[in-house]
Amino acid sequence: MKRYLINHNCVYNEARNEIKNTDNALTIKMTAMRARCLSFIIEHAADGIIDKQKLTSALWGERGQFVSDANLTQLLYLIRKDLRTMGISNFFVTIPRMGIRVNQQITVDVLPDEKLRKRYGIWKVVIVTAFALSLMSLYAVFDMLRSTPHN
Repeated sequence: MKRYLINHNCVYNEARNEIKNTDNALTIKMTAMRARCLSFIIEHAADGIIDKQKLTSALWGERGQFVSDANLTQLLYLIRKDLRTMGISNFFVTIPRMGIRVNQQITVDVLPDEKLRKRYGIWKVVIVTAFALSLMSLYAVFDMLRSTPHN
């Protein structure tokens, strides 16, 4: 599961189905369907227009052929509302009878995996500690050599 930084100040966490504003710590918990839809939109932003049939199939699978346009419209409305609450307006626009297109003016960056970040964060502490201990040992050796009388 990925995490995305949207518009430089909102973190969308797929694993938690939530969007958090880094400026004010406001968090919105999304339904699983809304989160899946937002993930699909983000992943296919570079496609230009995201076909509504493709989006419907990705979200509802085989049942997608029986889902009305109103269901998709409502889902997109709720995602827009969540994003607007976070201060992100016009993240995507509807292209009538075709689908949606993501606003290229709004940046979306993939953030590093939290598990990797935590693991490497621990390793940084271990390396810095080992380095500090090595320096202290070297200092002790030099101090001992300096204080030993030379003939």
